[in-house]
Amino acid sequence: MKNVATIKYAGQSVQQGYVEQCLLFDFANVTKIKKESESKIIKFRIPKLDFRGYNENKYIEDLRKYGIENLWDEILEFSTENKKDAFLNLSNFGELYEKALAEQDKENKKESGQYFTPDDVSNLMSRWLVGLEGENVCDVCCGTGNLILAYLKEVGEVEAKQLLNEGKIYLYDCDHIALKIAKCSIEMIYGKDLAEKVNIICGDFLYRDITLPQNAKVISNPPYAKIVEFKPSWERTKNLFSSKDFYSAIIEKIALSNSKAVIISPYSFLGAKKFYHLREVLNDYSGFVVSFDNVPANIFNGRKHGIFNSNTANSVRAAITVIDNTGEKGFRTSHLIRFKTEERENLFKNGTLECFVSSKKQVVTEENQSYVKCHKELENAFIAWKEKSNKTLKDLLSNKPNNYPLYVPNTCRYFTTAAIAPLSRAGGIILYAKDEECYDLLYCMINSSFAYWHWRLYDGGITYPIGLLEELPIFDNLLTNEDKEFFREMRKEMSALEKLYIVTKLNAGVHQENIKFPPDFREKLNTRFFEILKIKESHTLLELVHSNAVFN
Repeated sequence: MKNVATIKYAGQSVQQGYVEQCLLFDFANVTKIKKESESKIIKFRIPKLDFRGYNENKYIEDLRKYGIENLWDEILEFSTENKKDAFLNLSNFGELYEKALAEQDKENKKESGQYFTPDDVSNLMSRWLVGLEGENVCDVCCGTGNLILAYLKEVGEVEAKQLLNEGKIYLYDCDHIALKIAKCSIEMIYGKDLAEKVNIICGDFLYRDITLPQNAKVISNPPYAKIVEFKPSWERTKNLFSSKDFYSAIIEKIALSNSKAVIISPYSFLGAKKFYHLREVLNDYSGFVVSFDNVPANIFNGRKHGIFNSNTANSVRAAITVIDNTGEKGFRTSHLIRFKTEERENLFKNGTLECFVSSKKQVVTEENQSYVKCHKELENAFIAWKEKSNKTLKDLLSNKPNNYPLYVPNTCRYFTTAAIAPLSRAGGIILYAKDEECYDLLYCMINSSFAYWHWRLYDGGITYPIGLLEELPIFDNLLTNEDKEFFREMRKEMSALEKLYIVTKLNAGVHQENIKFPPDFREKLNTRFFEILKIKESHTLLELVHSNAVFN
């Protein structure tokens, strides 16, 4: 058996070569191999493979023929001796293995929520981790080790070897093959003797028996997957049962360990109601969160299999959370950052991103249950809007259909729209205003920047939930008769031109209509709302909310 080393598996010491005790193999040329005992299974030897000129097609062919573990045993042995191979080299391991998982079981891979961390993101996270205190360095849900390798490279060869030699590197994952790849990768860079001193913990991180060492700092890219079964060996927490999400439960366990940490995850925990209990837990800690949109560019490059796939579509809106545990309470946040592909290199610098983080710490409460993702330049405007509003949009609505309908598309990318006539599209919200005065105000509010800004502050995903739209702050108590007349005339002028500005977009083979008014209309409305709220800053700052670039 190759690469035999003692590791911890579900709290017990076993041989690395036998950790696959829970696996069953069933390949075309081998009958199903069952467990020989509780501690090991029989493995078959595959023919010596010739990796010269190896490519994607041969890789997939061998995966199907021999299975992941047997093939990767051979790959690791070959790569250890041939470190400069063009295809089977350390820099490709993560994406090669991710492709193998997808090839083995496409449905499980889809549901497992595994995303390979791009090198520039790994380096960014590593630099933040270097700045945090902590004696023991832990990579939780390490996969093939891209994050820990980036950290060791960041601290430099001398310190990296010292950390390894003193046994201060810890790798956690439930995938023993991925752990084997991570350990071998460290061996290829720093030598076998130091790699043998890595603490490898194979098992479900949520198990009670699996813990972080004292004085730890953690780097992690946890799986983005729903929990379908609650294991009896997990700690029962409010967050576990309300979120039903692995990444949320893992963030909670890391935080409760009092470790410093840098974690990349979906940004949904910032505002979604099901993550409220996680935000409650984070109240007792401190740090900051930088969140990213997925249009026009994406933090994961849109690549699900890296070297195999150049597809640029990706649905994940990510956030990087830095838990610094300074003793103060609350987290600071950035706005939801949009960036173009050509801006990526300049954006993914620690100092640059920290410039977008607010100085105001947010502590969630029953009254304010979400983290707000606000541009620093617009914080004073947002505070004025919230404090001076006496109602919400829901207060201006009728409970029954009437003669004051507004048709609002529930998907918005760069603006929101309210129309007086139905649009030809699959998804939308119909609002019925109480009266004509409410009708005028709602039409102008939704077609201004304010409704769109509200969505970006608290959500910013794919659709505008009606519950969130109904929470839009309204300040009708501040309106003068002149203001009301202004909004009536604006509603009449804009609604008369709706058909002129209809745009269509093909989505899943269906044409979806929307209305794209010229920016001048939005600017007039924004100007008036800023004057009513007596906001000192320029209304032109609201264009930051609509921008598709980060560097204006």
